[in-house]
Amino acid sequence: MSRVAHRLPARRHGLVVGVVLSLLLVATVCAAPVAAAPIDTGDTAGGRLLVVSLPGLTWSEVAELELPALEKLLRSAALADLAPRSVSPRATPGDAYLTISAGARTTTERLVDGQVLALDEQSSGSAAGEIFSRRTGIAPSGPFVSLSWPALVRKNDAEPYDAELGLLAERLARAGLRTSVIGNADGTDSIGASYERHVGLALASANGVVDDGSLGKDLLTDDPARPFGKRLDTDVVRTRFREAWQRAGSGEGGVVLVEASDLARAMRYRPLVSGGRYEAIRAQAVQEADRLLGDLLEEVDPDRDAVLVVAPYNLPGNRDLLAVALRTPDSSPGYLMSASTQRSGFLTLVDLAPTILDRFGLTRPVAMEGRPAEVVRSGASVEARIDHLVRLNEASRFRERLLTPTTLVVILLLALVAAGAAVVIAGGRSRRWPRAFAALALVDLAILPSSYVARGFALETRGIGFYWAIVLGGALSVTAVALLAGRRARRPWLPLQVVLGVVAAVLVLDVTTGSRLSLNAAFGYSPTGNSRLYGISNYSYGQVAAAVCVLAAFLAAGVATRRGRWAAVALLVATLVVLGLPTWGADVGGVLAFTPTILVFGALVFRRRLRLRALVVGLVATLAAVVVFGLIDLTRPATQRAHLGRLFERVGDEGVGPLLSIIQRKLVANLEVSTSSFWVAAIPVGIAVWVLVARHPSRPLDALRARIPTIGAGLAAAVVAAVLGSLLNDSGAIVGGVAAMVLTATLVNLLMVHEAERSSG
Repeated sequence: MSRVAHRLPARRHGLVVGVVLSLLLVATVCAAPVAAAPIDTGDTAGGRLLVVSLPGLTWSEVAELELPALEKLLRSAALADLAPRSVSPRATPGDAYLTISAGARTTTERLVDGQVLALDEQSSGSAAGEIFSRRTGIAPSGPFVSLSWPALVRKNDAEPYDAELGLLAERLARAGLRTSVIGNADGTDSIGASYERHVGLALASANGVVDDGSLGKDLLTDDPARPFGKRLDTDVVRTRFREAWQRAGSGEGGVVLVEASDLARAMRYRPLVSGGRYEAIRAQAVQEADRLLGDLLEEVDPDRDAVLVVAPYNLPGNRDLLAVALRTPDSSPGYLMSASTQRSGFLTLVDLAPTILDRFGLTRPVAMEGRPAEVVRSGASVEARIDHLVRLNEASRFRERLLTPTTLVVILLLALVAAGAAVVIAGGRSRRWPRAFAALALVDLAILPSSYVARGFALETRGIGFYWAIVLGGALSVTAVALLAGRRARRPWLPLQVVLGVVAAVLVLDVTTGSRLSLNAAFGYSPTGNSRLYGISNYSYGQVAAAVCVLAAFLAAGVATRRGRWAAVALLVATLVVLGLPTWGADVGGVLAFTPTILVFGALVFRRRLRLRALVVGLVATLAAVVVFGLIDLTRPATQRAHLGRLFERVGDEGVGPLLSIIQRKLVANLEVSTSSFWVAAIPVGIAVWVLVARHPSRPLDALRARIPTIGAGLAAAVVAAVLGSLLNDSGAIVGGVAAMVLTATLVNLLMVHEAERSSG
């Protein structure tokens, strides 16, 4: 046959791609942003705020145990799952309280961070006040000091998060609000002193001084049956709280933080006892903490005062989400959310400081990374809301069980089809095996959208077997329908177009309707594993970018006119809009990577040479795209802005410092994850296939280009999207691995279909 006769039939062959283009354009123009339920901000300024820290408390414990005081409070409160992230994915006690103090992610010196001592308390033969003055050159102005404060400041200065330690207490003090901290988690079965007073860090000043409170040993009483032989003396705690609460109410108002420290002691005791013994110790500590909460609430005026209950950290290695609840005089029962999470029922640790400030009508300092919590009203009962939060946590934990095995299945199947394709190409003509490997490549591709669709079911209650039934059954069904459509239409490339269309369409439709399938999907994001819970994930970017680039090549080839080439470019531009709009994809890295991808594709498909001028134009266009999406984000209410709009806020207030910090942070994260995921294995597999088809004496890649003249532009653009996506996203080579998987499976299918036709001809 002639080269012209092998080209794709005009218009008809681009039908599937045209449908995908239409879906993208309709979503871009017509789909309305999914807004949260009505948010009740309320006028809550003034009064006092009681913050009760219940370390390790989960909503499952609340549902299982009898906790009358807490349950009474929760009936009129807004609730959420708290992701206790600091610099590390799971905060330690010091990380957690220091993150509250800064409103930004922090880290600590874990051997010494609990050393918050009274001025006259002896340590290494000297009074703590004297040691503090020697280390800081400052005469302490409060009754307690953090001896490790200089080390904590130094360590956080080396981190790219720009955390200002003590910022919360400083902002409250400038507003004339009193702060007080009560708690002591000391205890050890070893020789030597134990200082576990991390709670004092939460309201320490910028100098490491705690202005008021009770953190000393007088809060404790001996009890041989308790962890480390110590427990809180609840009578003393009640007395100290009553005094601090009265002081807070004598002026402009204030914050009193009380830690149920027996919970912290019980958690530290976990490695020393059996599982059954720990459960008994833990249950006793939780129920006693509830009784303490009830005593504290007797002093609270619900018409004037607010209460924030929070579990700021968990057992080491435990990745459960924790409990947080807020009741103010004017708020309604419901769920909490923030601009950081943009999802009802989720908060992060950095949101607590801005939430405390917001209670008093104080503006969040620009150095605070978090955003104030907002209340999303709900008419559901407290039991139903707690059950919902328990299920969200279970779904997040279940996702962690899915990620590695699903990745392994995809990568191993990819290696199989790549090896099969190599054998077929090297071994000569065969009719059976090329079609088999072509079909397997489609199945591998179809697993990706099927893993998102599976998230539409309550997987955590149905089990791993049900998940695999949905994923593999869905992938096989999509492949079967695609092959049947191609056979009936007598178009060899149609099955690949159908499957790639499904890969792109599922994610595009999901992100334009609230990203419900992406939350806790294997290749989406989860609150236990990711710092962002909205928009398009880095995994999803790799899939969409590679799939749409190939689809655009088919569209340009199917409508073999200038109009068809412009339609292909329009498909990519529509994808960029979905990636970049803050109400949809909110993917800054995706915009940075995909804008040059469009320009490369356009240049190749219109047969223009890539010169230095084109590179300059590409850079300007990329920056312009980021600015446009950032300005769009800035037009939204401050509580709803995505991370790009929030970055623009900080750059406007602080200059380029925050931008440089974010770049540094992403580079560090990029390097860390690039060597820790099985997805990276897809890259050498893809390179090997590419080298084989480009260098083999039969030149199969040249044959493909002869039959589909624009396929080279699509493949090259996808490679650009993959490389830039890896460099510009904090998921690093994972992005390139996902895109390489899509590209390699695509290339194998193209080659095997071509080989099958060649063998049969």
